[in-house]
Amino acid sequence: MHKLDPIERLPDGTLFRLTPGQLRSVRGLTKRCCNFLDGDCLLLDGVCPQFISRSLICRWFRRAVLPQQPKLEQAILSPKKLRRCEVCGTGILARSGRTKYCLACAKEVHRQQKAKSARKRRSGVDNLGAKSP
Repeated sequence: MHKLDPIERLPDGTLFRLTPGQLRSVRGLTKRCCNFLDGDCLLLDGVCPQFISRSLICRWFRRAVLPQQPKLEQAILSPKKLRRCEVCGTGILARSGRTKYCLACAKEVHRQQKAKSARKRRSGVDNLGAKSP
């Protein structure tokens, strides 16, 4: 049996949440999905989860229907707070405009920056503690 990919999530593990405007657009697109029939999903033999949800949860919708609307796809999947870590490239949710690194890389980068600053500060001092000319 073929194993399905996991549902796409934000870096913190939550689902992509839709704004009211995005929700209206997604529901309109859902009605045009080839598996949608009178509120039911033909693949699941039941209620269409994408039509009743405020999150992006249907894999078929995400891969087959949403790419037909590139602007909507970009707005949903690339929120302004979502960034990439400059070191490892993993997705991070920016808490401020200065966020550049994920938590794991931030500790290492901060340690390296402190070491560099200390070396620079010590480079102008001789062995007796007096500043060199």
